[in-house]
Formats: sequence, structure tokens, C-alpha cells
Amino acid sequence: LDMNQIEWATRASTAQFEAWIDQYLRRVFALMDNLSSSQDTSNNTNSSADMKLVLMASYSIELVLKQCGSRYYPMISRLITQFVTSITSLSAVEGMHKVVNAFVSALPELAHASLLSLCCERIVEEIDNGVGLTPSLSRFTRTHSETTLIWFATMLLALVECSDGQHLLKYKSQIVHAMKLLSGTCMSRHVYNIGGQMLNCVMLTLTSTTPCHTRSVPDSVWNDTEFRDNHFRHWGKHPNVADDSFSLEWHTPSMQEIEFAQELMREMVEPRIGELAAFIDSADKRELSNTENVELNRLVWVLRCGVRGLGHLVPPPGTTIAADDLTDALVGGDDANGMPPRYRLDRQVPGGYVFTDADSSEYGEVMDIRKRAGLATAQALQCVVGRGDGNVENIKALILLGESVVCYYAVDRPQFTSKRRAWNYGIEGFAMDNTICEMPRIYASRRAQLTQVSRLFHNTRFMPASELFSDISAQIAHLCLSAYSEVRSYAVSALDNIMAVVPQIKYPLIPMFVAELDARDESNPEKMMGALRMLDSLPIRRACLRDWRFFPAMVLALCRAQHEDKPQVKTMIRNTAVTQVVYVVAPVEPVPPGPLLEQMVNALDGANTDVSVAVAKSRETCAQRYRYAASEYTRLVNELVGILRDAGTTWRFAAIAGYYLDQLTSVRTAPEEQLVGTLAEYLTSDLMLFRESAALNLAQAIGMIKKRSKLSNPNIAAAQRRQQLDMRDGRALGAPHAYADLCERALDGDTEAVQTPLVDNPACGWLVWPKTAKVYAAAPTGDALAFDSIEEASRPAYNAVRSVLFADGKWAEIARLFSVESTRPSEEEIFGGTRAGLFSQVFSLFGPPLLERAWTAIEGLARENERVGAQRAAAEMIGGLLRGTKHWAQSGLDAMWTQLIPLLDTVFARLAPDTLRFWQAALQYAFARRDPRRYLPLIRLIVYGRPFDPQAEAPFAEAAKLDILRALFGAWDWRIASAVVASRPRFLDALAHPYKQVRDAAAIAMYTLSSAEFSVSYARVDEAVDDLARYGPLGRDFSQWAGSSRTQALISEMTQRVQAWKAEVVPLTVGPTNFSRGSKTLLSFFFVGFRFGPRRLTLDHAPNILQLLSELQEHHDDDELCRLASSNLEFLSQVLYTANLSEIVGARLLALLDSSMWHVVNKALPLLCTLTFANRFTLSREIRARILDTTSLFLEHDQIEVRQAASSSLTNMVKCASSNVIFDINTRFSAKLQRRLPRVRYGRTPKDPHAYSKLVLTRHAGVLGLSCLVLAFPYTIPEWMPNVLVQLAECIDDPNPIQSTVQRTFAEFRRTHMDTWHEDRKRFSTSQLDILTDMLVSPCYYA
Repeated sequence: LDMNQIEWATRASTAQFEAWIDQYLRRVFALMDNLSSSQDTSNNTNSSADMKLVLMASYSIELVLKQCGSRYYPMISRLITQFVTSITSLSAVEGMHKVVNAFVSALPELAHASLLSLCCERIVEEIDNGVGLTPSLSRFTRTHSETTLIWFATMLLALVECSDGQHLLKYKSQIVHAMKLLSGTCMSRHVYNIGGQMLNCVMLTLTSTTPCHTRSVPDSVWNDTEFRDNHFRHWGKHPNVADDSFSLEWHTPSMQEIEFAQELMREMVEPRIGELAAFIDSADKRELSNTENVELNRLVWVLRCGVRGLGHLVPPPGTTIAADDLTDALVGGDDANGMPPRYRLDRQVPGGYVFTDADSSEYGEVMDIRKRAGLATAQALQCVVGRGDGNVENIKALILLGESVVCYYAVDRPQFTSKRRAWNYGIEGFAMDNTICEMPRIYASRRAQLTQVSRLFHNTRFMPASELFSDISAQIAHLCLSAYSEVRSYAVSALDNIMAVVPQIKYPLIPMFVAELDARDESNPEKMMGALRMLDSLPIRRACLRDWRFFPAMVLALCRAQHEDKPQVKTMIRNTAVTQVVYVVAPVEPVPPGPLLEQMVNALDGANTDVSVAVAKSRETCAQRYRYAASEYTRLVNELVGILRDAGTTWRFAAIAGYYLDQLTSVRTAPEEQLVGTLAEYLTSDLMLFRESAALNLAQAIGMIKKRSKLSNPNIAAAQRRQQLDMRDGRALGAPHAYADLCERALDGDTEAVQTPLVDNPACGWLVWPKTAKVYAAAPTGDALAFDSIEEASRPAYNAVRSVLFADGKWAEIARLFSVESTRPSEEEIFGGTRAGLFSQVFSLFGPPLLERAWTAIEGLARENERVGAQRAAAEMIGGLLRGTKHWAQSGLDAMWTQLIPLLDTVFARLAPDTLRFWQAALQYAFARRDPRRYLPLIRLIVYGRPFDPQAEAPFAEAAKLDILRALFGAWDWRIASAVVASRPRFLDALAHPYKQVRDAAAIAMYTLSSAEFSVSYARVDEAVDDLARYGPLGRDFSQWAGSSRTQALISEMTQRVQAWKAEVVPLTVGPTNFSRGSKTLLSFFFVGFRFGPRRLTLDHAPNILQLLSELQEHHDDDELCRLASSNLEFLSQVLYTANLSEIVGARLLALLDSSMWHVVNKALPLLCTLTFANRFTLSREIRARILDTTSLFLEHDQIEVRQAASSSLTNMVKCASSNVIFDINTRFSAKLQRRLPRVRYGRTPKDPHAYSKLVLTRHAGVLGLSCLVLAFPYTIPEWMPNVLVQLAECIDDPNPIQSTVQRTFAEFRRTHMDTWHEDRKRFSTSQLDILTDMLVSPCYYA
């Protein structure tokens, strides 16, 4: 491309920039004027759609105005001033506040000169006329007379929120006068709130250190003549942060600004302190009038704003600030991709405070004012708490004042969190690392600003918990228990922020909140709700979870909290417990340091340091803390067990106690005897909730006993069977590549295959065999228990469980209660993994002796085939039993299989639709991550003992056999496939089975088995790397596998049988035939592979069945067959093929268009369109052009349905077509409209009806083709579209279907271009607009 032409076009586009700014600002003002008229400020407007639009508009205005040159200033000033002075709508006040704030942020001098004096004059005028003098504390209603005053006061507030206080000095007297009137004279809450905010903003602006001049380039570059003449060359380019030209300028307070701030402090903040103290003294014992309440509220609000305005004057009390600069050397973990640096220092850092010398008079004056403000606040809060009543609005104002006094020093936690989230959201679009860091300067300035805010917030974290701060916090804590919900909310939020800044304050308050939950005869729900909210706050929650001085008391208080059956309190108790319980951990004994750490300590100690002394002291401290925590842990567990045993404990509190006990069990802590015994007894509780909780916790406790026993005694039988096997030894598993046949050989009685080590990990060896693998030795001979030695500390708990589970009648009671059917319908009963896990743990720990005790109960449940609950419980027990035999000796396994196999044979023979899913789930649970050779007798029963018989007359029984067989594939995949194939299942004989249930089960089983045959099983990693490297950087795609030779033969055989049955079909045959039934099975096989198969081994066979699918979807007398054919065709068009396969599928789909049946063509056209979209990067240009041309030809089809389908497909294809293709389509179909229709009078017949009909068809094809071009661009106007629309408009008088097509096209064009028509119409000439107006504007009756 010619760069001169590009530059010329770029510069020409800037000529419209001024008009664009004018139009954009007017649109924003129209948006402000049309906002919702709701004045209900109680709603969260920040989340409303209107406010989101306002925020986006103000942000974009700021960016645009910052990039404007001085030539645009008069126009910008005129437009904004005109709107501000002409509109005074309360519905737009918030929006215009954001807009004016963006104006002053971008162009502060121009904004102040245009609006500041005007706003001050209008405020004085309104107040002189008596507006805002009526006492009012309402937050939701505003009188109409205050509209103008609030409007201009809000605009003035936006004007003083600039980044450079130097701009305010010129208007000092006007600003001060307006603030005194708003905050000292007015009695309307809305008005003096604005006055207080103005005081806060002015003081912070005058004393803050912030970045300024944040255009895209520094001022030195911006003012350069060469840059101004060639600025278009810099569009979209961001300077590198490391460049010298990127430097940011900072505003630091001048002496005049500091003096201005001190004057405001002395004149407007300090007097309020004395007034508040005097007011509290005078109103201590009497009821306040409405006017006095308003005065108190105004006084507190203005004092709060003034105290917050002092934030930049002095640093927070605490560690002395070191004399460091603002460099990144102070920062640890500087990461430009995340938030600005987080400080890891143990001291305060420089934050740009005005006065830092603690000995200076200015510093002392500010600190004295803050202290006196704090004393007055504490006195006021003490008065409010002591009286127990008062105006709610005043109490909330005092809470906010107390929060500001304690923790606000230029920034608080909500402001810091908000700015950090905004930064994290905005930085996502820029990639930065240690070498390249390019971003707009406005983002760099905001990062610098957030870094400064981070420093300020960091400094607040070192304030000591002084007596004054503790007093204020204690009073706010009492208000957290107030009877007023609004007061509680404000107090909880304030105290949460205070505790985040001054962590030491929370520790004396925790016992007070816990005490409110203690059991007592008369509990106060409101106080309980306040205490629960505080215990759920992040600072207190963390303190309680980490400190065992508070954690037991909090847990027990939650578990024993009494209330008046108030639902809200119940919910809060449960939510608080659930929120905390996920973070609960048992105390962990300190681990001795490793040898490397010991060497480091010795090396440091040799350097004449006191490191070894400090390390020894830290170790002793940790040991003391652990001993204390361990003793408290034991006490807490016993207390929780006592709560469970207490007959008076309700199920809600028992459930909470169970939640905590669940988390408190740990492998590092021996299970408590009392706890484990209670859990075992609760297995037979009458309450289902208790049984479920006991099953979960007891399973975990038994798991802890097993782990601790194996850790304490490496020679235990269960631990001896586990070993690491060297897979490089060819004798390890026979041969790794032959491992898939081990199960088949074991079933045939091969002793070597049976004794080969067991590999439980199903992924091990599928792709590649590792160097070493975790395996288990075959079951040893004899009858020794797996856990023949129990850890000494866990033995009491072991004996407690054993005594309960081996008691007479215990298993009969467990069977009775665990088989109780729930209140849910039988079809909603589910297999319980928690209960199965319990049985797995108990049978694993206690072995065959426990099975002897439980067998009668298990057998009784399994034989109750008519009861759903009994079958579910039996499946859970047997599934857990099978999984728990992992470490059993061979004699115990033989005894179990002798009893279990006949029982399972009987159960499987009597399965019902309601119980089949339980046994499927039980087998899947037992087989998961287990070597199939562990279950050889069960596999023999499923594969050989109960073979599939397609000739049987019990369809459900045969389908159930296949469903049970699928459980083997789902668990063992490639490790069981050869064994099943060797059994020669008769799946193909069910291809035309008369029952759908059997056909579907056979189709799924055939595909699952075919998919399971695939495994790569490289013997070595280097072999895998070399082989995969041959297929490019991404390696081989194992998800698209053509299947084994057996699979390919299976698919061919199914297809041939269906084709043979098709030839045998007698025309006009009524009812299902072998062809229809076999086709359904074949389509179900492919559908499973397409939709749900883990490996799409059917994709390579897809082109061969396209013709069959096309024919089958026309069998309208069989809805199921049509649905299956259509679903398979739809998927085949959507899938992403390889390059070669996509060409074949495209050619086969094109061949379907040669059908003489228009229904086939009508359904094939959308499939071609979808295929083109899904494979547009793999289809060749020739096949895509062929598809496009073929689709265009069908616009002249005799059947209108085909033409409409072709039109829809062509529209979608045009959307991703090139400009040359669009030009060819436009030329081709415009030519079809050149010949006009001869005039035929109404009711007459054309002279040559055949030629006339053919011409109508040709013109309709032309209209459809041009309509495709119009509809393909719903929101733009390409240069060729006006002529196309004119050509379509000229066809409006043609007969149907031409006329209706034109009308639909113009209706859609009007709908999609309605919002931008004022801009789009500029692309049309006058004559074209006249024609389009007739088409787009509805006719008027009176025209």
C-alpha cells in the first residue's frame, strides 16, 4: 500500500473530529436528560443499567477531552456550560456529576473558568431565597424547591474534585463562602451532605500528592509543533514505560495550598468539635426535638468530613517513617501484571504527608484536633449507648464519625479495595513483563496513583490500639448488638474496617460477641444477629480460626446457641458455621527442621549472631502453642461429642457439631475414643441426618486409624503389599505392551497372569509406561488380617468401633435403618457414595471376621428384590465390601467369593428398572482405580456366567446384562476389552431386535467396547516422544481414531446387514421391519460415538453413511428413525474434521443435492452451510467456492421451500466471504433483474405462461441473491448496498413471492439500522433516499 495515500486518508478523517465531538457530547447530554426519573436513593444505583451507562460515558469523555487540542476548548466549554445551566433535573444529577468530574479531570482550568463562579453564584442566590433552610433528615425524598440548589451544589462538588489544588486558589473566597452556606446554614440533609463532601474534597485536593497531566504523551511532546503536525502517526501507539519521555509529573502541595487547608481546618473543622461536645453535654438527659436532631446530624456529618479531610496532613500514629524516597526499592514482589506493589515492610513508608516532623507546631496542631475530635466522638457514642435510644440517623452518623476518627488517614479499606479492583480489571488488556512494558500513560498514572494509595493504606496498619481507639471501638461494638437493623449494619461495617486497620482491637471484643450466643433462658434475637454478623466478619473469623484461645469458645457457642425459633437467626447460625467449618484444621505438631535449615542456622550462628538463640526461642514458643492447642482440641472434641450425646440437642445443632467434628479429625491427631464410639453408635440413630453425618465422620476416622497404623509400623501386612516396580525390567509385567491381555489370560487360568503385580492406576500404561509404577503384590496365602497391628494411640478408638460393630444385632439394625426409603419418589433414590465409603473402610480395617457378622444382614437385603430401599442398601454394602477387600488375604477372598457369587447371580437375575442403577453404581464404585484381576470371579459371572442372549424373550433382563457389562468398560477400559472380546458376545445378533431397549443397550455396548480396545502403551518415554514428534508440535490426535480391525469389520458388517435388509423391504409395508430396526441400532451406534464417546472412532466412517442418513430422514412414518438420522446429520456438519476428511464430507454432502427429492435438498443445504462455517480453515478454496456456487444455483429451484433454504444458507456464507466473492454475487444476481416482467392486467393470463413463470423465477432468484447481501450486513452500510437496495425497491410491484421477499428484506433492514439511521442515511444520495423513504416509512391514511 502507498503510505502517502494512507496518511492522506488518515489526516482527512481528522477533519470530522470536531463535528464528532459535538455529536458525542450532545448524545451524552441527551442520555443524561432521559435517565430514569426515580429519586429513590435507597436503591443501589451503582448496579443499575443507567449508572453503568453514566460511568462508561464519563470515562470516555475524560479520555476524549484529554486528547483535545486548544482549538476545541471553546466548543467544549460552550456545550457543557449550556447543558449545566439549562437543565436542573434531579434524575440527571448523578450522571452530570460524573460528566462534569470527567471534564474537570481532563481540563481543570477550562472547567473552573466556565462553571465554578456560575455555580457559586447560583448557590448563594438559592440560599438567599430561603431554599434548603427547612429542617429535614429524610434520605429518600427531596422537595421540588431544592432541585436547583442540589443541582448546582453537585456540579460545584464535581468541580472541586480535581487532582491539582493549585487551580482552586483563584476561587478561594467563592468556594469558602459556598461551603459555609451549604454546611453551616442549610438544614436540609441533602444539601448539607453536599457541603460536607465539598469540605472533604477541597482539603484532600489541597494536600494530596497525585500524578497529573496524564495525556497520551508528556506535555513536552504534546506542545511540540512537529508532534501536533504529525499526531496521526502516533495513533494507537503507547510509549514504553522505560523511556524518558514517559515520565509522569506529580502534584505536591504548595505553601499556598497548605495554608488554605489550614484555614479550612481552623474555621470549619475545629469549631465543630467544641459544638459537638457542648451539644452532647446539654442533651444528655432530655429528648431532642426534630430541629435539634437535624442540627446534631449536620454537626456530626460536617465534623466527619472535616476529619477525613485531614488525612494527608499528618501520618497515622505508629512506627516512625524512615527517610526513604518513593522508589520501588522499598517494594517487595513488584508485579506489573497484577495490582501495584504490596508492601512487606514492618514499618511505615513515605506517603507524601504534609507534616512529618512530630516536633513541629503544625503537626501537633493537627494531631490535637484529631484527638479532641476522637474524645468528643467517644463521649457522644457513650451517651448514645448509655441511653439505649435516640434518632437512628444520628446514631449511624456517629458510627461513621467514629470509624473515620480511628482508621481514616487519606484512604480506608473500602476505597483501597475499590481502586485495586478497578486496576485489576483495567490492566487485563495490556501485556507487561520485565523487559517490555507498554501501556497508555493514563493507566500508568492510575497505577502510580494506586501505588500511592497502597502506601497510605499500608501506613494505617501500624497504628497502636490506643485507649481512645479502644473506647470508640467498644462503643461501636455495643451498637453492633442494637435492636435497630440499620444501626447494626452500619456498626458491623464500621467495626470490620476498624479491625482490619487496627487488628489488636478485636481481641477484647471477641468474648463479648461469643457471650451473646451462650445458652440462657431469655435470648435476644437482635443481639444474636449482630453477634453472628461480627463472628462471621473476616478479621474475627481469621482470629478465631487461628487462635485456640477463642476457637473452642466460638464453636461451642454456635453449637449451643439458643433462640426463639426465629428463622433468620437459624439461617445466620448455620451460615456462620458453614462458612467457618471449611477452614477448620486440627492442631499440627511442629516439624523439626531439616538438615539444610540446620546448616544455615549453624552458618549464621558462626557469624557472631544470636540466630541460634532466636531459633531456640521460636521452637519453644511453637511447642508451647501446640501443647495448649492440643489440650484445647481434646476438650473441644469431647464437648462436641457431649453435644451429640445430649438427648436435648436438636438436630440442627447436632448437625453443626458434626460439621466441626468432620473437619477436626486429622491424621496427625489420634482419633478420640469417645468420638469414634459415639459415631459408631449413631449409625443406628433414628434421624437420617445423624446417620449420614456419622457415616461420613466414622469413615474418615477409620481412615485416620489405618493411615496412622501404616505410618507407625512399616511392617504391617497392608503396607508390605505395596511396592515400587521397575517397569524397565521386561519381566515386571511380563511385557508392558502385553499388559492389556493379562486379564484375559487370568480368566483362562494362567497362574503367571494371576500372580503378576496389580496396577490399580487406570492411566498407568495407556499412553506410555513410566520407569517405575506403584503396584501391589497378589493376595498372600493364609488368613492374616491386613491391619494386624494398630498404632498404640489409636487402639482405644479402634476397640471402641470394634465393640460396637461386632455387637449382636448391630448389623441387623444397620440394615433396617440404612434400607429405609426416603420420602422422595423411588426413581429419585440414589446410590450413596458416603455410605459405601463407610462400608469400604470398616471391611478393610476389620476384614473377614466382620463379614461373618454382617453377612446375614447383607444377604437378607440383597434377596428383597421387591423393595427399592433394600436393594439400594445392599448395593452400597456390597460395593463397599468389594472395594474394602484390597488388602485381604487369599483365604478371606475365597470365602467371600464363595458366598457372594451365588448371591449376585440371583440378584442380577431379578433386577428391576428401579434397582438396576444401584448395582451399576455399586460396580462402578468398587471397580474405580482397581486392577480388574482383583475381581476375576465376578468378571467370570458377568461375562461368561450371564452371557447376552439376543434370542431370549425377556428384553429387560437382556438389556440389564448389557448395562452391567458396560460397568466393566467404564472402569477398566483397555484393560478388560480383550477379555470381553474373547468371550464372543453376540451383539450383532441384536441389530434388528424387536425391542428398542435391547437395541439401544447393544449399540452402546458395541461402541463402548470398540472404544475401549484402543491403547497406545509405549514401552518407554523416549519411544513416545520420538513417535509423537512425527505428527508435528501437537503430536497425534488420539481423540479421532479409526478403530481396530475388529471395529472396522463390525461397522462394515452392520452397514452391510442394513443395506441387505433395505433390499428386502417390500413397498408399502406396514409396521417395523428388520431394515428400520437395524437402521435405528446403527444410527444409535454412531450417535453415541458422535455425542458421548470419549474417542470419536466413527468419524472416518461418517462419509460412507451420509447417503443412508439422507434417505432415512425421509421415513416420516417412523419418528424415532427420522430423529436419529437428522441428529447424526446435524452433528456431522458441525464437527471439526481433518483437512482430507473435510474435503470428502463436503463432496458427499454436495452429492446429496443431486437428489430428485426436494425434501432431501432442502435439508442438505443448511448442513452444507454449517460445514463451511465449522471447517472454513480446513476446506480448500475450491470446495468452498463450489459449495457457494451450488447454493446460489438453488435460488432458481422450482420449489419455493428450497429457494428459501438456499437464501438462508447463502446469507450466512456471505458473512465470511471476501470482497471479490461479494462483488461476483452482486453482479450475477443484478443481471437477473435486468429483464423486466411484461405488464399483465389484473385477472388476465400472460401470453406465454411458461415463459412468464420462468422469468418470475429468474427475477425471484435475483431478489433472493441481493437480499442475501443486504441481510449479511445487518449493522453496516457497505458502498455497494445503496444500489442493491434501489434495485430491490424497483421490484416491489412484482407479483409474489418477489414482492413478499422485498418487503421482508426492507423490514429487516429497517429493524437493524433503526438506531444508526441518522448516520447511515449519509451514505445514500438524495434520489436513493427518496426511493428508500417510500419503502421504509409506513403510509399514512391522511397523506
